[in-house]
Amino acid sequence: MQWHNHTRVVLVRHGRSTFNEQGRYQGSSDESVLTEAGQIAARQVGKFLQGTKIDVIYASPLRRVQETVHELLVGIGTTDLASIHLVEHLREIDLPAWEGLTFKQVREQFADDYRCWKQYPHQFQMEAADQTFGLAIGNSSAVAALKTRCFPVLDLYDRVKQFWQNILPQHVGQTLLIVGHGGTNHALISTALGLSPAQHHIIQQSNCGISVLNFASGFDDFAQLQALNLTGHLGETLPKLKEGKHGLRLLLLPSNDLSSEQTEQLAKWLKEVTIDFSLSADLDSLNQSQNTAEKILRFHPTTVQLQVYREDFSQVWLNTITHKCLDSNQLITGLLIAPKQSIQDILGRVLSLNSEQIWRLPLQPGTFSVLHYPSVEHPPILQALNIHSID
Repeated sequence: MQWHNHTRVVLVRHGRSTFNEQGRYQGSSDESVLTEAGQIAARQVGKFLQGTKIDVIYASPLRRVQETVHELLVGIGTTDLASIHLVEHLREIDLPAWEGLTFKQVREQFADDYRCWKQYPHQFQMEAADQTFGLAIGNSSAVAALKTRCFPVLDLYDRVKQFWQNILPQHVGQTLLIVGHGGTNHALISTALGLSPAQHHIIQQSNCGISVLNFASGFDDFAQLQALNLTGHLGETLPKLKEGKHGLRLLLLPSNDLSSEQTEQLAKWLKEVTIDFSLSADLDSLNQSQNTAEKILRFHPTTVQLQVYREDFSQVWLNTITHKCLDSNQLITGLLIAPKQSIQDILGRVLSLNSEQIWRLPLQPGTFSVLHYPSVEHPPILQALNIHSID
């Protein structure tokens, strides 16, 4: 696979909107607009992207995204709109029966559908808008309504696959900026990595979070996920928890090729994060992971430090610790430091990527990734990949 002429895709979710603020489902409705905080965050994205050569911008036609693009360009320092393309394929997932309703209303009024949406998104169905048609009865006519069903997640994945197939051949070797929605960006990343619609809720997209994909040539070759849901430019050390402040949150740090300077930067970056325990996996006698843990945790004197030496620790330990932590109504945060292969093994099992596919998740030295296990009923969520400190 050749990467010298790869296509780079930078994905951004729109800024915080009025419906986000009110806890309402937005779907593909166009009533929601950016809040003041959303506008500020979009400008911060632009400032972060200053110096990045962007050849073309693709964006959803919905207002909250168009407003994000405008503020983003203000942050970059340009108002050039010539290279912006509004594409219907990038509009948010269609949720006709839920749009405008609060999360609480949906959980109570559509309990079974909501459970399916969360646990089996690939099977999730919804009644679509009424279709009307004429009927001829003798010498008279009448209008009848036809109730139709749609599969929101499956339809979304079909739509974004078509987007990739249409767009990527036009921009080989270029950098694309795509500004979209939480659901749309989920689907774009998932289809680029070869994940199924059944895994739709397994990755996180925060408001104004930044993700980066690299395609070697065309869509058929899949992509590498260089970064997922970076929010440091918004002043966040870690992405905000989407599924509540409970369960187990793991900070995954590869110990390979970690320089003293990178270790120091990580220690300062994580200084204000509550870390309840650390687990160092040293598969040889060098104790590299444990030494790194001690340096990073010098600001965390009460953190419980553990160490393991067995190669199958990730499978055995995770099966034990996750169930114990998920019984708690509190959030437990652990720092896991291990060789890159062990971290990739954990991420691969979460995303259902085998050893021949794990190249799609390259782990960068001096970065860490975040996994959240919210509850027994909810699959683990990859909150971020390859977070690095921002000086």
